[in-house]
Amino acid sequence: MHNNQMVLLHGFIKKTEKTPKQELALANARKRNL
Repeated sequence: MHNNQMVLLHGFIKKTEKTPKQELALANARKRNL
């Protein structure tokens, strides 16, 4: 939540149960840039 709003950082189609590390790293990098 950012200023009482949700911010979508990254979206992808998940094909397995485990989230790929590359996708998590990209989302975390975008979060740090907020």
